[in-house]
Amino acid sequence: MSRMWHSRRAATTASTVLMAAAGLVIAGPAQAAPTSWQTVNGASTAAGTLEYRAVSGGRYADVIGSISVPRTDGQCYYLRYYIPADVLGQGVNSPRHCGEGTVPVESHIFVSTFFTRGFRFGLCRVAPGTPEESSFADLGAHCVRV
Repeated sequence: MSRMWHSRRAATTASTVLMAAAGLVIAGPAQAAPTSWQTVNGASTAAGTLEYRAVSGGRYADVIGSISVPRTDGQCYYLRYYIPADVLGQGVNSPRHCGEGTVPVESHIFVSTFFTRGFRFGLCRVAPGTPEESSFADLGAHCVRV
């Protein structure tokens, strides 16, 4: 009888530990503090913060910052956000900034838990009138990865 009681107590303790661990997994990771980023491409500098927010099914990559062009070089600049996926990647561009000045950039890209291998973004430089990349194109040779 004593052996049976110890077995039940061990099983109860093990199930309590497993349920507590499952609760931690369901709650997800704590939100990390924003990290600073900065990059240069041609005459332009871009800087800001990146912060991940965990949500059901994935997380958001909150990119907030600005693109600054102190002197014009005849080029246009924008941030390209890209999520490489197992089958097809998907990308999005910020609005272009052509000429001198500073413009804010902000994006809240959803990164799914399934079928993705990560998230990256870069500062891109193109001539005015150059078409946008396909939404399935990665960061090109004209982009400096952050």
